[in-house]
Amino acid sequence: MRIIKRLDIFILKQFCLLLAGTFFICLFIFLMQFLWRYVDDLIGKGLSIEVLAKFFFYASMTLVPISMPLALLLASLISFGNMGERLELLAMKAAGIPLLRILRPVALLSVVVAAASFYFQNVIGPESTKQLAALLYSMKQKSPEMEIPEGQFYNEIPGYNLFVEHKDVETGMLYGIMIYTQGSNFDDTQIVLADSGRIQTTADQMHLQLTLYDGERFRNMQNTGSALDKATVPYMRETFKTEVDLIPFDNNFSVMDAALFNQNAQTKNLTMLNRGIDSIAHYLDSTGHDQFRQYGYSFLKQVRLEGRPDSASLAEHVQEQPLDFDSVFARLGDNDRAQAARNALDHARSGEMQTLSMAEYSYDVNRSLRIHKLERHKKFTLSLACLIFFFIGAPLGAIIRKGGLGVPVVVSVLIFIFYYMVNVTGEKLAKSGEWDVAFGLWLSTMVLTPIGGWLTWKANQDSVMFNLEAYQQFFKRLSKKLGL
Repeated sequence: MRIIKRLDIFILKQFCLLLAGTFFICLFIFLMQFLWRYVDDLIGKGLSIEVLAKFFFYASMTLVPISMPLALLLASLISFGNMGERLELLAMKAAGIPLLRILRPVALLSVVVAAASFYFQNVIGPESTKQLAALLYSMKQKSPEMEIPEGQFYNEIPGYNLFVEHKDVETGMLYGIMIYTQGSNFDDTQIVLADSGRIQTTADQMHLQLTLYDGERFRNMQNTGSALDKATVPYMRETFKTEVDLIPFDNNFSVMDAALFNQNAQTKNLTMLNRGIDSIAHYLDSTGHDQFRQYGYSFLKQVRLEGRPDSASLAEHVQEQPLDFDSVFARLGDNDRAQAARNALDHARSGEMQTLSMAEYSYDVNRSLRIHKLERHKKFTLSLACLIFFFIGAPLGAIIRKGGLGVPVVVSVLIFIFYYMVNVTGEKLAKSGEWDVAFGLWLSTMVLTPIGGWLTWKANQDSVMFNLEAYQQFFKRLSKKLGL
């Protein structure tokens, strides 16, 4: 008996072709949305084709897990909608094949895709995220290309403010040049005026060669020389026919070490996330005890009037019976009362600062712990989303019985937007600590799973819930009964 029937091959052949096409379409859409966020870091940096290719490759790798569920939803809607529109599903059911048997080969393929998505997120995704983070950081640090505008000051060269009245694009010559340079302090300022000039990058890409023609240099002399020089020579004036300056300007692109991002939760696999969660939780417990011993206990000791001869007996007295501080305060003199009030205010302010500092530190560490847990759950939820979206798209396509790129695309976008809104809401509330991390991340799964099960049941019962003709006939019969 053949394990794979010809019917299974027929269904898988149609579905796999659509899945490949929809996957690349979804990946391209998400990549364009991702590119729009970082377009300012790419434009005007003079990045090579190799660097841009690496950026698009690593960005694509990080977007594969979110693209696959939408691709499965769209492919299942189109494929089973096509089969329903061409009456192929009807022919299969007429031959005695139930819908669940028709869905079986594609359901098994969806399970394989979900497992592959989990493997991708656990092995390939963290490394791609690490390399992309290093590349993005290096792009942000890259100096822009020398695109000097006309009629306005250009300050992208460190220590220089350059004004060009006119430039010749073909020859690269600059005309009507004014340069302001500032040294270590405000007094060490120079102004250079030149009739024309040219700026070129040296062969080692480490300097700019500035060549000026027919100009003057003015330098402030107020911070140099003797008092007589300061009074008689306020600035130095130098005239030149040709002058060449070398300006340090690293125009090379170097990618920083990706290992610096090893501690980010997004760059860790499941084993590393579990280890990180245990380490952070243990650190929080030990830090809490250390903070109490360092601040809380010492603050209590300060309140117990340390340094006085009767401090020990007073502490024992406080432990045995309550102390009426109002009566003790009333017996003090005016100077002692003022001093006691100042001491109490100082202790209160010190305690407030320590409490705020500990609260902020504890929030940061707890947020790191929540992010680690969030990334751990996300590896499972995104994988299961592939399977859930199949059990939403396939029965919905069988019910709608509309193929092509019209109705399926609209329905897929609406379903995915709903999923995205629920998922982002749960993730944000979990990250902020308002919800439990597991509940926030699994909320979208808990919402969509019953919907997928209900749609599968309705499709197996040959429901006409989306058939407009059935609703028209129902209202016609109803109007006849009512005599309308």
